[in-house]
Amino acid sequence: MIDFLKKNKNLRNALFVFIIAFSSFLAFEPLFENLGQKASQEFAAAIFGTIFAAVITMVLLNKQSETEEERSRNEKVFEQKIVLFNQILDNLQTIYANLDNVGKIKISHAEITKIEFLLAKMIMIGNDKTIKEFKSLYQNITNNYVPETQILTLNISHKHTIFRFADYCREELGLSDKNLEKEILEDIVLQGELFYNLEQKESLDFETQETIKDIYGFLAFDLNLPIENIKFLPNGFEAYINKSQTKTVCFLECLIDNQEIHMKLPVHNTIKGFHINGTKLNVKPSERNKFIAQQTNIEKAIEESYEFVKKQKI
Repeated sequence: MIDFLKKNKNLRNALFVFIIAFSSFLAFEPLFENLGQKASQEFAAAIFGTIFAAVITMVLLNKQSETEEERSRNEKVFEQKIVLFNQILDNLQTIYANLDNVGKIKISHAEITKIEFLLAKMIMIGNDKTIKEFKSLYQNITNNYVPETQILTLNISHKHTIFRFADYCREELGLSDKNLEKEILEDIVLQGELFYNLEQKESLDFETQETIKDIYGFLAFDLNLPIENIKFLPNGFEAYINKSQTKTVCFLECLIDNQEIHMKLPVHNTIKGFHINGTKLNVKPSERNKFIAQQTNIEKAIEESYEFVKKQKI
């Protein structure tokens, strides 16, 4: 009970005031009986009133002091969080800015250690949710780092984790009371990643952009296909089961011609309602809604094509 009161200062102060008030109330009656004169009674009442007011004032001042100290502490922690969050993102930005075309970078072990200690700082002032997300970032880096060659390999799904971490930071700082939806974060990543690498010269219709993002997003986030397994072309991209990028290990060819997407898949029997020429599935911009309706089947066909080609090479 004593430990509980020590931890709960508000309850302790309220209990203290109640005890003083109740004790004063109990003491008034016998005191007034012994003090016959009215002046004496008024004097005693004034003394009790003064004592009670002093106690209340002391409690309020103490509470005000604690509130100001807590506010000052929270402001300092808030500032430290902003500095730390920016420091983390700056370090990650430096890494991603120096990745080569296949998502590799040579960094020293000292850089890995720096990120490790950023995690330690995060544990000190961050909340559990943000710490957990940064831990995932740290694991992505350490799991894909080869100490012997000092080569770090990252892909688009790792970048998605960075944006999710930034979103959690935003929530922790009190700038939002809810997180962004997974699809929005993926769309942010894809918008930069896909169309940066895509060598398409003509501007694409909105429907074509959304469809190509859905296809590439499935490869990146669901199949978790490394970027080194994707070959970008002037009019689209090809996806391979490994980084050799030879025709025999290609399981998806996705080309754009006059806003129409042509997907070449070894396995496509689950897809309905589209014009299929041999192994090619054609999706027109006007068929965006049809694509959405069949998206699960199309993604299943892509995954089955991946497994089919993979088995062929075993």
